[in-house]
Amino acid sequence: MKKWIQKQSSELIARRIFTLRDIDCHHPEKDIHHTFFRLETLDWINVIAVTDDNRFIMVKQHRLGNDEITIETTGGLIDHGEDPLEAARRELREETGYSPARMTLLKKLAVNPAIMDNYIYYYLAEGCVRVSDQDLDKEEDIEVLTYSREEIRSMMRSGEIDHALVITGLLLFFDHEQDI
Repeated sequence: MKKWIQKQSSELIARRIFTLRDIDCHHPEKDIHHTFFRLETLDWINVIAVTDDNRFIMVKQHRLGNDEITIETTGGLIDHGEDPLEAARRELREETGYSPARMTLLKKLAVNPAIMDNYIYYYLAEGCVRVSDQDLDKEEDIEVLTYSREEIRSMMRSGEIDHALVITGLLLFFDHEQDI
């Protein structure tokens, strides 16, 4: 199998967190020309944070994409030049005020390679303790909640937690537990 040849790319829209590109491509084996779209964005982190008494630290916030209030794990963008592990520590502290004793990379995954160029890093933060107040960006409105393992599993089953990236992180956590 041969890769498509990218002939020309043009920027359609650029915003703080993403750029949308129109890409003119040619398939060398099939002699097909096609226009694809690529969403270019920074890599992301997602943190499955657990306290010493096995409570999952979750955030509740309004998401404008689906216009719903969601319950999620901590997550966010990795700043230009920032180490993913440091981004995970920073986002956890900013969104929740918690700091971990230990951090483990669970997995790095392509977010949606059909149209996006970024990756998401899933971290497990263990031994989390509250060390400060939240330090939210001006546009963030986040409530911090903690749940037991049983509550998290129930919320995943019922659909109360329905964010695909969050469920992926939680499933990676439960799989990691099986490996220990």
